[in-house]
Amino acid sequence: MNSVVVVGSGAAGLTAAVAAAQAGAEVTVVERAPVLGGTTALSGGLAWMPANRLMAAEGVDDSPAEARKYLQALRLGDVDDELVDYFAGQASTVADWLESATTLRWQTVPYPDYHPELPGGKPGHRPLEPQPRVVRAELDQRIRTAPNVTAPITYRELATGNINWGEVADRTSQGMITMGRSMIASLVEAAEAAGAMIHVGTGVDALAQSGGTVNGVRIGDEVLPGRVILASGGFERDPAMVQSFLRGPMTSPVGAPGMDGTALRLALAMGAELGNMAEAWWCPSMTVPGETIDGQPFHRLVLTERARPRSLMVDSRGRRFANEARNYNDVGRAMHAFDPTGFQYPAATAWLVFDAGYRRQYHLGPLRRSGSDPEWLHRADSLAELADAIEVDGDELAASVARFNELAAAGDDPDFGRGRSIYDRFVGDPAAAHPTLGPVDESPFYAVRLHPGCLGTKGGPRTNVNSQVRHQDGGLVEGLYAVGNAAASPLGAAYPGAGGTIGPLLIAAHAAGMAAAS
Repeated sequence: MNSVVVVGSGAAGLTAAVAAAQAGAEVTVVERAPVLGGTTALSGGLAWMPANRLMAAEGVDDSPAEARKYLQALRLGDVDDELVDYFAGQASTVADWLESATTLRWQTVPYPDYHPELPGGKPGHRPLEPQPRVVRAELDQRIRTAPNVTAPITYRELATGNINWGEVADRTSQGMITMGRSMIASLVEAAEAAGAMIHVGTGVDALAQSGGTVNGVRIGDEVLPGRVILASGGFERDPAMVQSFLRGPMTSPVGAPGMDGTALRLALAMGAELGNMAEAWWCPSMTVPGETIDGQPFHRLVLTERARPRSLMVDSRGRRFANEARNYNDVGRAMHAFDPTGFQYPAATAWLVFDAGYRRQYHLGPLRRSGSDPEWLHRADSLAELADAIEVDGDELAASVARFNELAAAGDDPDFGRGRSIYDRFVGDPAAAHPTLGPVDESPFYAVRLHPGCLGTKGGPRTNVNSQVRHQDGGLVEGLYAVGNAAASPLGAAYPGAGGTIGPLLIAAHAAGMAAAS
């Protein structure tokens, strides 16, 4: 019987553990944090799985060939075509395997692809999410809580706005969980049912090796033997690595703490070949003073708030700089634009500006529309006063708002294309006169600071279709595997759709577990 050690307990690590344990390996999962789930537990738990079996019932035709066509249309940067093709061909198979191997049950989400107009793009239902499920209190306490999701709501409900609060209350009383925590619960149960041992509060100090072959991990003075699967996330919480590898400003990591490059250091010590190191899953984020996670600042992803009518984004000069309703990866990337004349990143400090009509109708992060205005929300009776408060040029801000209002009145945004994509309209307000365009003209006016951030980094050791780590001198680092954000993403700069982080890692993790076990 082969022994396998999995480092990390997010979706990548636990999927690998399930695959390896069910294939007959003796599996141990080690997690440095005191709780399980990593960034997956904080997420919506969506997995972008093209050609999944549930799409047909929603009236959407798809195939691996269509997925490949779409991913090729998104080809930009450090792309591994072999792994992209493998993912496209295996996505539906692994989605079905997860339902057979665990208690996870999928439902589709009508989220359009992030670039649905491109060849192979689809108008929805490639993303899958775990259905709500009841979990034992003991297991619930072992999984990381999500401070950004305080009620058992599904992502489908959030995406469509069809939330039955009575049903949500019933789920709460029954001990149901949803989203990423639901996924983690099903994977933990399946891994342990197959014999895997899971240890929290256990950090790895080094890899054990003999003759260049990895044969275990060092934890203090002890060696835990086995082939090793690195699944402990990226390096976004390590300032030195961020400065060395990532391009442009990045101040706000949105994922779980602990993503400090441990897996990257372990792989580098074995001579791993690196890839995609300058990329991350970018996003705009906001920070509410006093919110923390594991004693570190907690940063919130800003998603649908940007797409609502009666709002726009401006940079530190008071100018619009992007289609605010686009997917968060592209908007986050736009915040890295460099101004050679001013020798600055003007959107590294950005503002979501909105009016009283927006404030009455929509939420913003943890702030409900019925809540009182907090200190971190700038408020002014005029745009000139608001410009002074947020230290942007008053004339520029006034001109940006005036131009935006003209476009909103016309119902079209030729400047940045806001609202032209079905994706934009989907994440907007379907009940509004225009899903994403509306004038910013009712006093008082508001602004909240947005930071360039990321969900996680995309760089790490390059791998093959079995998730084995490649050596910088050619060949493989025997006995070593890497999955998820602990490995180089094969997608380069692309983010294909909602769940585009979790979908590919599930395929890679399944391959890693099977290969390490055999």
